[in-house]
This record gives sequence, C-alpha cells and structure tokens, in this order.
Amino acid sequence: MTLLAGPLLLALIAAAPQGSLQDARVRIAIVGDTAHVDARYRITDPGDSIRLHAPRVAGQHTAFDRRFDDPRLRLDTLPGLFRLTALGEGRGITLNLRYSVRGDLSRIPLFVPEAPSTPGQSRVTILVDGLAPDRAARFVVPRFTRDSRGPWRATPDHLPSVVALVKPARGLPVPALAQWSVLLIAFAGTLAWLLTHLAARRRT
Repeated sequence: MTLLAGPLLLALIAAAPQGSLQDARVRIAIVGDTAHVDARYRITDPGDSIRLHAPRVAGQHTAFDRRFDDPRLRLDTLPGLFRLTALGEGRGITLNLRYSVRGDLSRIPLFVPEAPSTPGQSRVTILVDGLAPDRAARFVVPRFTRDSRGPWRATPDHLPSVVALVKPARGLPVPALAQWSVLLIAFAGTLAWLLTHLAARRRT
C-alpha cells in the first residue's frame, strides 16, 4: 500500500465523482496515544448518496461514535480501508463525523469524500490541538503552521487521506517512505522492461 492511498483506495476514488466538496473542517485533539477527530463536510449536489473513504492503518484502533445508528449512514469495513455511505439530501448535505484513533498516530486517517474539491473555491481547514512541539515530526503532511500557543493549522487545496504530524515511534517518516515507494516502483518497472527486452532478443 502506498502512503496516502493504496491501490484499492485509488481504484475506488477513481470512480465518477459525486457532487462537489465546498467545505471541510477537521479538528484533531491529541491526548497521549489517542487522537479525537471531529470532521465536518459540506457537499453540494451529492446525488442519491455520497461515499467517503479512510485508510485503515496498521497499529491503530479506530472507534466511531453512535451516529452510525443513523439509517442514513452506513459504514463498511473493507480490506485496507473504511467506506462510509451517506444518503443524499437534495441539493446539498452537511455531514459530521466523530471518531477516535488509538495507537500509532504517525498517520491519522481522515475520511475523504468522492466529491472533489476546487482549489481557490473549496475551503479545507485542519486544526490539531494537544501536540507538544517535541512530538512533532520533522516532515509533515499536509503543510502545517503554528502560532506560539495556538493549534497546528493546515489549509491544503485538497483534503488528504491522512495527517502525518506526529513523530513516528519507529520506522521512516511518511514523506521518506513515500519517496522510497516511488523509487521501488521505478526500479521494478525498469527491471521488468529489461527482462522483457532480453527475452525478446533471445527469441530473435
């Protein structure tokens, strides 16, 4: 699985988009080894339903609030990801999600709707409270800023599927691991081309 979206997640998100993400506001409160996520989405023209996906990260336990008792919401646990389906509500829908992530917080998963955002028009805001400066990773995703005593704040053009702000307890940081993944994919492609080329030469 790649860092921000594995092959299965990419295949699901590659489906025809539903509606448009007008506003996404995510607030994450970190308490020890637990991240409490409160996310609010505003989506226009969602159609009959809108789907959101979040990766399932190894070394984590995710607990959802009781909103999934709502018959308009359905949560499916699939290999490598969560899929949430919400019924559409006319020309627009406002969706609030609350869940807690416990364990390895170096990648905090976010639910990303299939509705695309529009840079310059959509508003995406991510705030992180409770993270001590000495726990912050050297390389973060997305780009965060922080006032002297305020929360960490990011305003990316598009909503990411994970927040990588907490320093990993072990292993490579997220950006470094992503770079190694790209290199390995390029090496595998080059090796496959060489093997195919050599096999073709032997047949001639």
